[in-house]
Amino acid sequence: MARPLNFPEPFHEGSFRVRDARDAVPGGSLRTLANPYRGVRCHDAPDTVVERFGALRLVCPGDLALSHCSAAEALNLPLPRECEHDAVHVMGPCARIRRRGVVAHRGLDRREVTTLRGIPVTGLADTWLDLAPFVSLEDLVVIGDAVARRLGGTDPLRALLGRRVPGVRRAREALEWIRVGSRSPMETRSRVLFVRAGLPEPELNVDISDPDGGWLATGDLVWREAKVVGEYQGADHFGDYERGDDDIVRRRLVEAAGWTYVDFTKDDYFRRPRRLVLVRRVADELGCALDPGGIRTISERAGLPGRPLRACGG
Repeated sequence: MARPLNFPEPFHEGSFRVRDARDAVPGGSLRTLANPYRGVRCHDAPDTVVERFGALRLVCPGDLALSHCSAAEALNLPLPRECEHDAVHVMGPCARIRRRGVVAHRGLDRREVTTLRGIPVTGLADTWLDLAPFVSLEDLVVIGDAVARRLGGTDPLRALLGRRVPGVRRAREALEWIRVGSRSPMETRSRVLFVRAGLPEPELNVDISDPDGGWLATGDLVWREAKVVGEYQGADHFGDYERGDDDIVRRRLVEAAGWTYVDFTKDDYFRRPRRLVLVRRVADELGCALDPGGIRTISERAGLPGRPLRACGG
């Protein structure tokens, strides 16, 4: 059925409140539009969390901000699959919102708020701490690495750990594993894996030079004294010829300068036999003895132990 065209300005595009348009737009025309929340109509169904929040604000005025996994999504932080959903997490000073597809939280007056494309969002450090009960310990470290890199250090995270909020003990444990320098979740996971196995902690995304001091490459995980570099090869390394060719050239230059190059993929992390082979190879290249207890631990599971304390609610 063709959409009725009875939409005068300002209701001819975007989103609007039903009560504002009731006298200007026939009910039949309103029913042809997307209805993300009671009392709201949209010409195009909101797709992103920012768009959904914009529609929600039309009928939930006041001091609200995106929070928790919705804030993390808007801030482009790495999230586990259980936090990928259409529900919108919002926070207010004393939010008591009961609407389909909305998860409300209180405490906005104690959070830093930033603005993203005109939308208020809880700040990076606050969002990390708010996620502590809802993600695994490993995912909290992954998110924390991303936050620490963008904030330039872990001090903003540490400053929040005196709060008496759900998950703060887990956040304190996660902070012990968080480092500045990781550029991807798998770089974080592999770094933690190697350390748990008893290997020295590598430098993250630092430059490798030739004997004359010339730049050769930037290594994901670098053990400088042993001249070993570990490189995570993600899907983008395999799907683009130019990227793959650059990787090969870089590897040849690094090896010609006397470095040992160890590359690995996500299956080397998640698959137990390959995980043990990888860790033992790096240990051999470093000339290090592995910790027997650490080997038993990573044999049981790749990631840090610690499941989510609560369901996300999405």
